[in-house]
Amino acid sequence: MRDKLVIVATLVAAVITGTAAGAVVNTPEQSFWAQIRYGASAGDGDYLFDSLADVTPGASDSAAFKAAAALVQGTIVDIEPGIAFASDDSDGSSAIVAYDSEDAAIRYASLVVRVDKVLAGQLGQGYADGKIRLQVEHPATSTLAELKDSIGTAGTGLMYVHNLAARRQLIGRPVTDPAQLAYAQSVHVPIGEGLFVEESAGSPVVAPLMDGERAAQLLGYTYVPEDETEPTPTSTCDHDLCPQPTGKPDATATSVPAGGSETAPTTTTAPTLSTLRTRLVASACAEGTAADSSAC
Repeated sequence: MRDKLVIVATLVAAVITGTAAGAVVNTPEQSFWAQIRYGASAGDGDYLFDSLADVTPGASDSAAFKAAAALVQGTIVDIEPGIAFASDDSDGSSAIVAYDSEDAAIRYASLVVRVDKVLAGQLGQGYADGKIRLQVEHPATSTLAELKDSIGTAGTGLMYVHNLAARRQLIGRPVTDPAQLAYAQSVHVPIGEGLFVEESAGSPVVAPLMDGERAAQLLGYTYVPEDETEPTPTSTCDHDLCPQPTGKPDATATSVPAGGSETAPTTTTAPTLSTLRTRLVASACAEGTAADSSAC
């Protein structure tokens, strides 16, 4: 009788363990970008550029907007703590606090990006060992550990970037605080929220830092809202990083000659990474900043 009780207890334990394990296995992994977007603040909608041609390295100033320093193709391999501030003031005067401090009003994490290829322009300071660190706002809704756990879903992307210290110098707002300067020299920022990611091979790109309608306008497809309300995307704008229409044409299906009438996009699907790369390299060729002239 005792042996039978032991066998029953063992079977019950096995069933419970199996059920728990099944729950873990069957729980879908939340994507990296879904976590980055969730709960983040919305941009103010003041756009300083009208097309990705304005962001291309070498492009002339469009109103108050200055082009990116480089266009890279890179794979996101890690996320690290970056910097935290006691207030969310964007003028850089807020005090730095510990990244995990309760006094932190805003945190910026660093995406570690393996640079697979520089497609246009040049990378300067902050580019080491084939990697750059890209500043993104760390949403309060996810821990750094949770973001690290999902980093395998972040994917490969095309990124318009600029070293933060160099960017601030370029726009006439240099970083003077020594601690902030050391940080700014070590990271890049996505210019015009220009980060376009292929989460899985062959899938259409997503623009996780942009509003859905804005991404569709820039990438040349018709925006179709999702049935369920989607969390508002993050804003990493820093004055000149938030776009505004300027009328400068882009090398896309939605571009038109001066004085022409715009042709509506004919697809509801964003381009693939390879298709978008061809388009963006063509813009760099037009500016004479393509890293590989044979691609022009």
